[in-house]
Amino acid sequence: MREITVIGSGVSGLSSAVRLQYAGFDVTILTRDLPQSTTSMAAGAVWYGGGTIGKAREWAEITLDHFMSLAKQDNTGVAITRLREVFPYDVLDPWYKDLLPHFAHIKKEDLPKGSEAGFEIDIPIVESPRYLQYLNDQFTKNGGKIIRQEIKMLDELKYEYPLIVNCTGVWSKQIADDPSVFPIWGQTLLIDAPHIQEGFMSDYSFTYMFPRDDGILIGGVAEPNVWDTNIDTGLTADIVARCTQIDETVADAPIVKQFVGLRPGRDSVRLEAEKLSDNFTIIHNYGHSGVGYTLSWGCAGDVVTLATNLIKDF
Repeated sequence: MREITVIGSGVSGLSSAVRLQYAGFDVTILTRDLPQSTTSMAAGAVWYGGGTIGKAREWAEITLDHFMSLAKQDNTGVAITRLREVFPYDVLDPWYKDLLPHFAHIKKEDLPKGSEAGFEIDIPIVESPRYLQYLNDQFTKNGGKIIRQEIKMLDELKYEYPLIVNCTGVWSKQIADDPSVFPIWGQTLLIDAPHIQEGFMSDYSFTYMFPRDDGILIGGVAEPNVWDTNIDTGLTADIVARCTQIDETVADAPIVKQFVGLRPGRDSVRLEAEKLSDNFTIIHNYGHSGVGYTLSWGCAGDVVTLATNLIKDF
């Protein structure tokens, strides 16, 4: 038997499902929300390897290589984009600088006010609606099925689905009964400003502008332990004001759409197999915090390794 079921259709769930198909598995996705309604839609969705260490760095590097390849193809939603990353203090060069098509230091006189260091880099920026649709199309083209179903607890599935990949993100707090999971509330705006061609990111102030074909995604905020999914109009104004300091034309740019998402916070990613009974095993893949896209394809590879080893027991 090489049948497996993935729960969740965000970037982690779809990446895991498609990579499992590449490895010869027959995959079904169970999901409450279709891809275009998941938290992955609200994400900044830039590849960002800063702060990754250990296994997470390995996952990030694998994903970077994959995104570089996808950026050469049409209609994937992945593009290599020039971006300025700035800091209010001196920093060491990032571990991935030699993996990028372009990396250079920004001269002090060219830095925005309040910044002491910065890099000019070419990195993958993902247009999340198009990329999620691309993954969805790959999945269905390969024979995958998506079933709308809300799961309250994993135990509900033990009689029908013996091998499951849990990609339920922040909802794993309840579904997997994991008290270490917490929401990191975020809000982003998509504005119409096609003249902005260069991205910007300040991790210190959490201010960013990511050019995409469908608009410029701007943000942001990261508030832990907030479950509210409503738009905060005060924060909308704050995001616009912060980004206007970087590019004054942002102030007059029409807002196309606003998003709220709950990042799956956790001290570390949970990517492991949990055998709940002789005929029911879960492969957990959640807790990516704010770097779900950055780790997605690398984590999916480890899901395949775990599934391949486990399938021998069924």
